[in-house]
Amino acid sequence: MNRLIAFICFLGFSNAQVSPFNSYDVVLYPEYYFDGLMAEVDAEINNEFLPLDFEMRVPINADSIFFVSGSASSQAEVKNLPILSSNNRSFVKVSILEKKFRIFIFYNLKKDEAQRSGIFDLELNHFVNDAHIIIQIPLVAEDFTFSEKEAEDFKDQHGINFKRVHLHDFKANTTKSVSFSYENPTGEISINKLQTMLSTEDQMISPLIPNNVAEVPLRHKLPLWQPLVILGVFSLVVGWMFSVDSKKKTLLKSNLTSSIKNGSFCTNCGQIFLPKHKFCSNCGGNR
Repeated sequence: MNRLIAFICFLGFSNAQVSPFNSYDVVLYPEYYFDGLMAEVDAEINNEFLPLDFEMRVPINADSIFFVSGSASSQAEVKNLPILSSNNRSFVKVSILEKKFRIFIFYNLKKDEAQRSGIFDLELNHFVNDAHIIIQIPLVAEDFTFSEKEAEDFKDQHGINFKRVHLHDFKANTTKSVSFSYENPTGEISINKLQTMLSTEDQMISPLIPNNVAEVPLRHKLPLWQPLVILGVFSLVVGWMFSVDSKKKTLLKSNLTSSIKNGSFCTNCGQIFLPKHKFCSNCGGNR
C-alpha cells in the first residue's frame, strides 16, 4: 500500500510543470487610443529561465506588433516583430533577454454601423501558473457583453471599468478564446471622452479652491508610458518610410547620372532616356 501511494506521488510530481513566468497579463483596449483594438501583454520572467525562446499566437488580422523590453521606468528597447504564418495560424517569435517585457498588438475590430465586436486567442509555448486576460470596457460603449460570465469586475483610478479572467495552470500550446461586443453610437474613442470628463471635473472643482491655497492638489493623471510607446512606434514607422523614400530618390538620381554620362538622350526632343526604357517617355521616339 505504501509503495502504491509513493508511486502515485511520484507520478504527480513528475507530471508537474514549472512556469518560467512570475506573472503574465493580457490587457485588451478596444477603441481607447484609436478606433481599433490594442492588446498589451505585460509579463515578468524568472531570472533562472533567461534567455527565453518565446512564441505567441496573434490575431490573424494583426497589422503591427511591437516588443518592448525592460520596465516602464528604464530605457526600454522597442522593436517591430515580424508576423509569421503557418497552417492558418499567425504568431510571433522572440528571444527574451530581460525579465520584464511587453508586447503591443494592433488589429481591427469588427464593425457593423454602431455595433463593435472583437476576439482574442491566448496561446503561447510555455506553461503559466497564473495568467490573466483583462478587458477595458470602453467609455463610449453601450450594452457591453463579455464571453466570460464569471469575470471579476474592477475600476482604475479614473473610474473606467474592467473585467478580469483568471487562468490557473494554463498549459503550453493550448488556446483560451475570449470575445466581446458592444455598441458605440457616437463613434468616439475612450481617450477623448476621458479627457473631456477630467477637464469638466477640474472646471467644477476650481471655484471651490480657497484663494490662500498656494498649490492645487494633484488630480487624475493620464498614464504617460503608453502614449510614449505609441509615439515611439509611430516615429519608427515614419523613419522607415523616410528611409525607403530616400533610397528610391538616390537610385533615380544614380540612373539619371548614368544616362547623362552615357549620352543617352532622345534625338527627337532631347529628353533623357532611363536605362530600362526603349522609347522616349516624352515623345515616344526610339533611342
